[in-house]
Amino acid sequence: MRVRYPEYFFWAAIVLLLFSFVREQPTIALNGEAATATAARGPSLSNPFEEIALEAKSAYVLDTKTGVTLFAKEATTTNALASVTKVMTASVTLSLVPDTTLIPIELEAIREEGDSGLKVGDRWLLRDLVALMLVESSNDAARAISSIVGSYALGTEDREKGRAWFISQMNERANEWGLRNTVFRSESGLDISVSGEEPPSLAGAVSTAEDAARLMAYALENYPSVFTATKWSEFLVENGAGELRNARNTNKGTDRLPLLIASKTGFTDMAGGNLVIAFDAGFDHPIVVAVLGSTAEGRFSDVEKLVWATLGSF
Repeated sequence: MRVRYPEYFFWAAIVLLLFSFVREQPTIALNGEAATATAARGPSLSNPFEEIALEAKSAYVLDTKTGVTLFAKEATTTNALASVTKVMTASVTLSLVPDTTLIPIELEAIREEGDSGLKVGDRWLLRDLVALMLVESSNDAARAISSIVGSYALGTEDREKGRAWFISQMNERANEWGLRNTVFRSESGLDISVSGEEPPSLAGAVSTAEDAARLMAYALENYPSVFTATKWSEFLVENGAGELRNARNTNKGTDRLPLLIASKTGFTDMAGGNLVIAFDAGFDHPIVVAVLGSTAEGRFSDVEKLVWATLGSF
């Protein structure tokens, strides 16, 4: 397993944290949607979030340890979620069956948009298929997981019935977690064609930057191990035939983010560029950053700006 993880990011974060100990602690003030951090010692200390220009339509930064909103931009505005949807797909999957479950690959799964190298007749270990789904954003893997796991849970051979039930569980879980502005219509987040129309006009899922951040936070709290591979730029995964293959992360910014814990990309024509990540601000202090409605490249720079502004705000 190959890991690309530069150590200097760790030391940069540590230096920032040590520097913060000699300053008076900031107080967090919420102003409408936006949350700003100002120092107790006076107005001369600048707010690192103030200078940020984002391409994203909406963004949200959540301190998961304290529950405090560190930054928000149009954070309750709904947007197509695209493949960030797969964070919920993974969460529901692991709540229903063991991660050692064998998942057969069937024809309907590989008919999904995109090609991640899955073959009909292969049988994947669930944890490996989930990792592939999250890292390479495999729509084939998401479809295989939803239809097979849903069928297993219901005790039926009807794959479409199993899939529909699985998606209903995704929405039920969103409701349980208080994600009131989130709706799932597919397991992958792919935009949907209504009555065969092109281009697709119905989002496969909709959410807000705040909900997307909280989704990642809840998923990490309950199923942390499944997201381990998402912090690497690439890793080796075993396919259903026992062969090793290289999986490349759709998050091109993994090497530029300090102490990354998890990440998930999303992009469709309707959604634009989406990205949700979690990183450790130091000493087991997870922060989640979500941007929605950016561009294919802008989402990476947007998140990077918010990460460094967050570290600078402590």
